[in-house]
Amino acid sequence: MNSPLLSSAARCYGLDAADLSPLSGGHVSQVYEFARDAGSYVLRITPPDSGISPQAMRAILHWMRALADHDVPVAAPTPSVNGHLVETIAADGQTYLITASEKAPGVLAERMPLNVWNDLLFRRMGQLAGQMHAVAQEYAPPEPALRRPAWDEAGNCFNEPLPDALAASRLAEQRAGVLARVQALPKDTECYGMIHADFHAANFFVDATEHRITVFDFDDCVYGWYAMDIAMPLFDMLVVYPQADKAAFAERVLTHFLSGYQEARPITPFWIARLPLFLKLLEISIYAQVYTFYDPEDHLSWVGKFMRGRRQRIEDGVPYVDLDFRRVGEQVQAS
Repeated sequence: MNSPLLSSAARCYGLDAADLSPLSGGHVSQVYEFARDAGSYVLRITPPDSGISPQAMRAILHWMRALADHDVPVAAPTPSVNGHLVETIAADGQTYLITASEKAPGVLAERMPLNVWNDLLFRRMGQLAGQMHAVAQEYAPPEPALRRPAWDEAGNCFNEPLPDALAASRLAEQRAGVLARVQALPKDTECYGMIHADFHAANFFVDATEHRITVFDFDDCVYGWYAMDIAMPLFDMLVVYPQADKAAFAERVLTHFLSGYQEARPITPFWIARLPLFLKLLEISIYAQVYTFYDPEDHLSWVGKFMRGRRQRIEDGVPYVDLDFRRVGEQVQAS
């Protein structure tokens, strides 16, 4: 990291570079921790090649700020000394984005062993999703420029084009069929609005002692079906924690997730029954994302576990998980 750039970023928050401690896991961005008023915060330096413009970053953070203002447990953005949620710094002829947020308590969810998870945590995860969507139903950007795109207007886990090598494959036919069914779904405010769109275990922290979950990384937030934010964590949990009885584990996670979700806002059996459609869309899109760099000898990473036998399953139209979602929906409604 360029030292003058780091010093300039620190000054945006009234700090010196020496006040910042590097953190791992930033992927595209450089991330640092700092302390203020007995709290911990994360400063993020996003490079020019991230694909996120200053306007897009402002839109993302305005949405996060709205969630925080409604007491949704997110890593709340914190303004700079100038009162801005996003600062820009020119360095080496390029523009970097500087942001800061509260540091989420706990540990990254995907690093937790399965025996730490319990039904109450699955319920809390669903409650958090329901809280986000309850705010989304009433949310309007403060100005048109801060409106996020629709899910199919931006790159995300639900909208990954197939590589050229797969363009004429059976997999492409399956994708076209799923997309046609998805695009035919209703889009009223009860079912469609701002979603996280990347709500998986690498994007939220868990404080297991306090049974608290805090979500972060809203870079992919878009307008989409709320059911997408229900399909994503279920999809991910089945990869992170592979089980001999996949359907039984899926039913356990989903049942408690939906029970928590309904504490924040209702969901109808119609949308629960549509979850396999969103799971299949995710399965195909993520396959497309990792296809070009997947190492067949990799059996341990998330990608390695996900890709094993995946193409054949997609081409054969095998459900992502063999679960009676309609029955689960009826049980949750009756509870």
